[in-house]
Amino acid sequence: MKATDTPQLISDVRRSSGGFELVLSPLLLALIGFGLDRLFGITPVLTVLFAIVGVAGAVTITVIGYDREMGEHMQHAAWKRLEADS
Repeated sequence: MKATDTPQLISDVRRSSGGFELVLSPLLLALIGFGLDRLFGITPVLTVLFAIVGVAGAVTITVIGYDREMGEHMQHAAWKRLEADS
C-alpha cells in the first residue's frame, strides 16, 4: 500500500461504517430502554421509544453525510470546471 492510498482507505472505512450505525445505534438504545423499562416496570414503552430515537438519529446522520458528500462532488463536477473555463 502506498502512502497516497491512505486517504482513500480512510474514506472507504468511514463509508462502510454507515451500516453498523444504522443497526447498532437503535439496538443499543433499545437495550438501554429495555433495561429502564424493567427497572420502572413499564415494558415496552421506553424500549420502543429509544429504538425509534436510535433509528431517527442514524438516518439523520446518514442523510446529512450523504448531502455533504454530494455537495462536495457537485463543487468539483466536470460541468463546474467547464463553466469556470468559459
